[in-house]
Amino acid sequence: MDRSMTGYQIRQRFSLSFSFFSGISFGSIYPALKALEQNELIRTRLEIQDGAPNRKICTITEKGRLEFLKSLRAPLAVERYKNAFIARMFFFVHLAPEERLKFAHQYLDVLDETQKKLMDIQPQMKNHADPFEYICFKSGQRIIRDLIETIQEAVESLKALEKEK
Repeated sequence: MDRSMTGYQIRQRFSLSFSFFSGISFGSIYPALKALEQNELIRTRLEIQDGAPNRKICTITEKGRLEFLKSLRAPLAVERYKNAFIARMFFFVHLAPEERLKFAHQYLDVLDETQKKLMDIQPQMKNHADPFEYICFKSGQRIIRDLIETIQEAVESLKALEKEK
């Protein structure tokens, strides 16, 4: 909506503040861009570059703007929260106690690493994101913090179960 971009630039833009709410990847962006172009919601032009790969620049059309705003204004329903670890934890009773703890600790490591990355880019987000992008970013940080607390609670429960035996 703001400016013309390549698929790579779109992915980069979304990777910071939007990654918690969408599974946007290069594998999903390019087919989506192709469909948007076929439906005349964007147009593309090839930018020839010397010494670098050519770039396909995407620009939203007026029809695309109208469709985007229409979808933005559409009513929303409450969505189900999905998390693979929590879905698996529901069935932890079927795993050996050491497997449960190992799995929980591995996931905590991933969450801790994600939290560190978010802390590292927070100044950049604060300085360059618009207010609403920054709210999305901060929401993502809260989601990670809450997940860490949930998994830590699970670890403590798992340890308590082992002590009872």
